Amino acid sequence: MAAPPGEYFSVGSQVSCRTCQEQRLQGELASKARTEKEEKLSQAYAISAGVSLEGQQLFQTIHKTIKDCKWQEKNIVVMEEVVIAPPYQVENCKGKEGSALSHVRKIVEKHFRDVESQKVMQRSQAQQTQKEAALSS
Repeated sequence: MAAPPGEYFSVGSQVSCRTCQEQRLQGELASKARTEKEEKLSQAYAISAGVSLEGQQLFQTIHKTIKDCKWQEKNIVVMEEVVIAPPYQVENCKGKEGSALSHVRKIVEKHFRDVESQKVMQRSQAQQTQKEAALSS
């Protein structure tokens, strides 16, 4: 049974008060805004540093899986252990051999496989559109 508003509750009681919910929501919103701001600043830095679009896309892909990644000039630094230099291919992943390097290499490989399959799909769709246009004229 819940106590009337303004009364104290015993330790461990499971009472959900509107003020507590609002405070938690404000904290979550502030955290989300902070994260979004950091992502935008990181993206702005990459653009101003002259990082290629491929590098920016790879950074975003890695950041989805591993939050601990940042730019160091034009290099992507992941978990302070792995450095990916331009042109951002698997062979450009450098660091101490181990699970971190292996994991990052797998993410980079998958990223480029996905990009390639996306290009193939787009070409296929473009060809299909051209065929349909040719048949309808």
